[in-house]
Amino acid sequence: MRGTIAWQTDSTWPHSVPELEIDLDHTALLVVDMQNPDHYGEVTDNCEKLIGFFRDQGMENIFVRVGYFLEDRRDMHPKRAQAWLRSGDGTGKTMLKGHENQAIIDRLTPTGSEMVIDKNSTSAFNSTGLEQYLHARQIETLYVCGMATNHCVDNTARGAADRGYNVVMVNDACWDPSERLHEATMRAFRRALGTVKDTAELLTELDGIVSPGATAQGDAQ
Repeated sequence: MRGTIAWQTDSTWPHSVPELEIDLDHTALLVVDMQNPDHYGEVTDNCEKLIGFFRDQGMENIFVRVGYFLEDRRDMHPKRAQAWLRSGDGTGKTMLKGHENQAIIDRLTPTGSEMVIDKNSTSAFNSTGLEQYLHARQIETLYVCGMATNHCVDNTARGAADRGYNVVMVNDACWDPSERLHEATMRAFRRALGTVKDTAELLTELDGIVSPGATAQGDAQ
């Protein structure tokens, strides 16, 4: 299923590409670090809509979880192991693989046929077999959602763009504790690396490829 979507719409950027042809048979949704507890509000709602749409169309959902693999964190590089998720008194949130904090939130639970990839780094490309899996599935286009926008989502999306994937960041399906950093990340990414869309917009666009003349707007509300 091939179709054309709007791409880089910033007319002030001389190298922008206004439209891009994509193939939905080689397109995937990458859900980054949507893990317990669930306090992401509308972002979780929008991730759920995206996951449901991709499932309904038989398209690929890929879930990424962040954590550490060994109790003493020695699988991480020393600086990250010392500082990651720790508070000033040296305590921190447990994110050991298999702990409930490391699990994907219930509403977004992957099915048995969906890939779940564990990482102990910010970018999902740095400590996992994600790229090998994308090559095996012949993925060309990635829609990226999750948290946190300015950290794991951005690093993963930039890594994908550098590797030649078409990357769409889903603005209202990404969460960051700082709205200012969220907005800055999206502005920077859409300028030259890929594009940024809201959930309703992209669902309408994708549904127009799946069913020309129809709309996904009703499902997105």
